[in-house]
Amino acid sequence: MKVTRYPESCLLIEINGNKIVIDPGEQFLQSHTIEELQGVEAVLYTHRHADHYDPKIAQALRAQGVPLYANAATAELVGEPCHIVNDGDELMINDFPVKAIELPHCPMVNGRPGPQNTGYVIDDTFFHPGDGKELSGLQINAMALPIAGPSISPEDAYNFAVQLGVKIAIPVHYDVFVADPKVIAKSFADADAPFELRVLADGESTEI
Repeated sequence: MKVTRYPESCLLIEINGNKIVIDPGEQFLQSHTIEELQGVEAVLYTHRHADHYDPKIAQALRAQGVPLYANAATAELVGEPCHIVNDGDELMINDFPVKAIELPHCPMVNGRPGPQNTGYVIDDTFFHPGDGKELSGLQINAMALPIAGPSISPEDAYNFAVQLGVKIAIPVHYDVFVADPKVIAKSFADADAPFELRVLADGESTEI
């Protein structure tokens, strides 16, 4: 599995030449173009916040026949056609076995709950939690790990990765609530973290 990171929490995942993209939000267009997403075979959205969902990207890809997947709250923004996913749904998108797992969005700055948030397990190997910061009952090899946010601290991120038992965590969600992933990676290493925080530059890829 090849994973490419884009701003903010956008990841392009490739298996056997097939590609899906998760959470292409408005920050994507600040340094990239929609044309760079040519060839993706599905778009998965975790939740409705603008840093995870950009309508221009959604409309352009839908016009090309790319299927869009989102939970019910996000689908209200995405519009038709959009495949609504529910907690526990298992999908097969070409070579991508995908399982949807609903988990709480991290609380907002005023302590209120965030919107409906759905994470995705890809090929029983990689988990994208959206803006979640805790989930019981899942053990996974690798994940996208939010390291900043309205109520996400480095300690929260560390504990989340440990809770899921990951070996590799790719830091995401630090372009709006700005954080330095290299500084956080060093602090995790100094704390003898039982996982690797694998920092990727914008557009950089890694094999999982």
